[in-house]
Amino acid sequence: MAARECHVCGPVDPINLHNVPHMGVFVALCTACVLRDKPGSFCPVCFDVYDDSSRPAAHSRIMCLRCPALAHLTCLSSPAARYLCSQCSDPSLSFIDLGPPAADGVTAVVFTRDFAKQFLCAAKISAASMHRAAAVARADAEQKVMGAVLARRKAKEAIQRVADLMDNQQTLDQSDVDDE
Repeated sequence: MAARECHVCGPVDPINLHNVPHMGVFVALCTACVLRDKPGSFCPVCFDVYDDSSRPAAHSRIMCLRCPALAHLTCLSSPAARYLCSQCSDPSLSFIDLGPPAADGVTAVVFTRDFAKQFLCAAKISAASMHRAAAVARADAEQKVMGAVLARRKAKEAIQRVADLMDNQQTLDQSDVDDE
């Protein structure tokens, strides 16, 4: 796969790529694939990103019947007891519509207000994913450092015991020679 391709859907404009975990591996995904892959991370209407501290209260949100997407009740034109997000309502729907490619096969990215909201939403999701991965990597590194410190201490103690045993052996050997 080329460096300028979405891991899921293939070639896209490189400005449209985000690094996110996908199936346990960090890959480059286009904005549409990030939004499709992380439906519970944002409101699919206003594209407000949720983090652990900003999830809307239960009385002010509604969850999609088919996926974990959470929409603000205030974002819906007619709040209903049953809700299907736009992606579940129309699986062929793409969050991002870049338009048809030009004659040379390159699609020009036009930053509309909606595209900017979607792009920013995907970028925030990507940044949060990278931040969580960095925290996990740091904790793992700290744990390995502590293990290395403990292993070094045990190795020093083992070397000191061997040195003491060798000194005791030399003392015994010397006393045996003196006795003869």
